[in-house]
Amino acid sequence: MNQPATLFETRTADAGHFVSGVGLAQLYYGAERLGLPAAEILARSGLDPSAALQPMARVPTGQLEAFLQELVLASQDELLGMHIGQQMMPAIFNTLTSLAFSATSLREALLFTTKYQALVGGNSGGFHVEQLDNGNMVLTASMVTQQPVLRRHLMTNLILLGTAMVRFITGQPNLAPLTIKLEHQAVSEEERCAFETLAQCPVQFGASSNQVELDSATLSLPINVFNDQRLVQAEAAAQEQLAAVQQQEDLIGQIRWLARDLMLSGLPRRKTVADRLNIGLRTLDRRMAEHGLSWQELLDETREQLACDYLKVTSMTVAEISQRLGFSNTRSFQRRFQQWVGMTPSQYREQQQTA
Repeated sequence: MNQPATLFETRTADAGHFVSGVGLAQLYYGAERLGLPAAEILARSGLDPSAALQPMARVPTGQLEAFLQELVLASQDELLGMHIGQQMMPAIFNTLTSLAFSATSLREALLFTTKYQALVGGNSGGFHVEQLDNGNMVLTASMVTQQPVLRRHLMTNLILLGTAMVRFITGQPNLAPLTIKLEHQAVSEEERCAFETLAQCPVQFGASSNQVELDSATLSLPINVFNDQRLVQAEAAAQEQLAAVQQQEDLIGQIRWLARDLMLSGLPRRKTVADRLNIGLRTLDRRMAEHGLSWQELLDETREQLACDYLKVTSMTVAEISQRLGFSNTRSFQRRFQQWVGMTPSQYREQQQTA
């Protein structure tokens, strides 16, 4: 199905967000495998393949979104993200693939690769790991892209790609997660059936977050090529590359991104942000204070940004947005929004649609 251009008029990643050349390469070469003119489309998106596809390149997320937008329009494929996610090319991921293969078990491989996932997703998205008391593991996917169609393609791509990689490193082609949850509603019965067939597990659409759960037995599967020395070498390479990727990243930028991402599934907690950054609450508060920022001010700023994004690029009602952002009632949200931008949510949406 051809995607109408109006669906893509607003993209929401700001100039500070980026992915690595590895992250771009997976989309680029996956699209090529599907017969799309990826090189031509990449150039139209303002990116030079010889530079942007280098592993350590920093690709602005807005340009990656522009590239994906053009791929979707050229392919006329409403399941393009899912189809690219099936094009698993381990060599592209280089250091992360080596690290995964050097682990003793699937659990360890996932802990290592999520630790260094910025080598692919930069500061624009990735998985948060939660280890449950019963031995299971839940991986929650997040990303800065908010435009609904692009987000859906990127999220289905990410989760299917991760599933394919897990099968590859364990040598278990039929390995299945326990469950998968996706925040978007299935665009068609074709998507629902195809995703469940590929995942080989129950898939819940319209969930509050994007998650993959793996059971303890699956996580205990050995990685048959485990090698102590190779693990040391692979992690040393990953540490060096991660330092290079993050050298321009500031802590406040990471705090803002995490707060925004967590607010998509509920009101973010300071402790959760601190834990994900591997710092204490006092350090978190001190670093924000150094920038003249309090936690409540950060929440208000994040709410304002998300409210504007939801009104611009989604069809959510004002009541739904109010609930999503944690307001006690719609009237409270309307009053606060008017304080932020000087007009009601409905007036703001109308202004954006006619601009």
